[in-house]
Amino acid sequence: MSPRSPLLRKIQRRYTLTYVLADALAAGIAYTWLYDYRKSVAEPARFGLTELEWDSFYPIGLGTTALLWIGTMAMLGLYQSVLRKSRLTELSRLIQVGCLFVISYFLLFLLDDYVKSYQNYWGEIQRFGGGILVLSIAFRLVLGTHLRWKITQKKIHFPTLLIGERALLEQHRTKLESHAAASGEVLAGWMAALGSGTETPCCNLPHLGPARDVAIWAERLSIEDVVVALPPTEHQQLTPILLELEQLKVRIFMIPDTYGILSGMVGLDEHGVPLMEWHHEPMDAWQRNSKRAVDLTISAMALLVLAPVLAVVAVAVRRTPGPVFFTQERLGRGGKRFQIVKFRTMRVDAEAQGPQLSSEDDPRITPVGRVLRKYRLDELPQFWNVLVGDMSIVGPRPERAHFAEQILARAPQYRHVYKVRPGITSWGMVRFGYASTVDEMIRRMEFDLLYIENMSWRNDLKVLVYTVWTVLKGRGK
Repeated sequence: MSPRSPLLRKIQRRYTLTYVLADALAAGIAYTWLYDYRKSVAEPARFGLTELEWDSFYPIGLGTTALLWIGTMAMLGLYQSVLRKSRLTELSRLIQVGCLFVISYFLLFLLDDYVKSYQNYWGEIQRFGGGILVLSIAFRLVLGTHLRWKITQKKIHFPTLLIGERALLEQHRTKLESHAAASGEVLAGWMAALGSGTETPCCNLPHLGPARDVAIWAERLSIEDVVVALPPTEHQQLTPILLELEQLKVRIFMIPDTYGILSGMVGLDEHGVPLMEWHHEPMDAWQRNSKRAVDLTISAMALLVLAPVLAVVAVAVRRTPGPVFFTQERLGRGGKRFQIVKFRTMRVDAEAQGPQLSSEDDPRITPVGRVLRKYRLDELPQFWNVLVGDMSIVGPRPERAHFAEQILARAPQYRHVYKVRPGITSWGMVRFGYASTVDEMIRRMEFDLLYIENMSWRNDLKVLVYTVWTVLKGRGK
């Protein structure tokens, strides 16, 4: 998550580049050590070489190895939020992925080496694997320690708001101040969860007003973190506060109650303070990046393999008056507007009277369009939307702003669908189907929110299986 402050964004970009260059250097040194071993030990035994030769393949291998290592780190999200990392967590993940990387590198590039003894293979692994892991860990420890020092000295700091009940915040004052001192937070003020909050200072911080004004103060003070503290009796206030904070893209912490602790939702942070962090992203970096990679691969293959089917459908649609494709503005990730592409299934003047939802017996649907909808062939062009990054294969269905506003007015939690890319198919589509009214949209939304909070490869596969079954049975409309 990118910082709100321009200064912090600049600092984060500088340190991210430093991490990338450090990993490139580690990979380069490890490859050079491996190259020296192969030329000094393996190849003399095979070719009778008497001295080390640096042939033209060296720079190719060096560059390829560095790019593979940097790409692996990026896929795991190790270049994200570099100012807010836990060193122990990062090193643990680095060791795990580093071991897998070294094994994969050996199988792909080193296993076919000519060796006089199998001990030479072990020598290659020791030099390359040991070199890249030890150097990467060392560089990260140095950079992480340097960053931690700058944070504890407040040379890098994160303005923070407290929101909640004054008595509860005062009760946890020592813990909050300890956490702030260790994590670089600078407490800027507090806001009452309810509009009737007193103007009395809390935790020696000024009262800034009710929580409904948080957007104003977050912008004015360049707030990066927010700590929310509400007693169980006021949990009904939590949803609107979280929805507002999510829109601001701030880091959200909550002081948990007994239920939260016993449910296993709360972990100790690296400073020993029990806080529950509200995650903006439902998937971690590896899952998110690998999902996108699979989306790109499947979409490119689908557009290529299904080209004959797309051509036949296009000819069939063209026989009815109007264009082949239908484009319409929809809302995607982060509420960003994009043009969705579908095969046209309605008359050209279908919305002459304004935006309307379709129904099962909608007279505006053409005969060809009815067949396309039944087997959901009209959705196939959306693989292009996936390819360009507007959509995913699996995700909540995108809505038009006209209807999204109506849903939000009645169900504010609908904003959660903007956390992820919308999909060609969704859990809501396979379990509920098309929606003909705003009421049905809200009921389908419940399935999509359930999917978002439980996003995983397993659930994506489940949705795809259900989708294929729906298409084969012709249960679209």
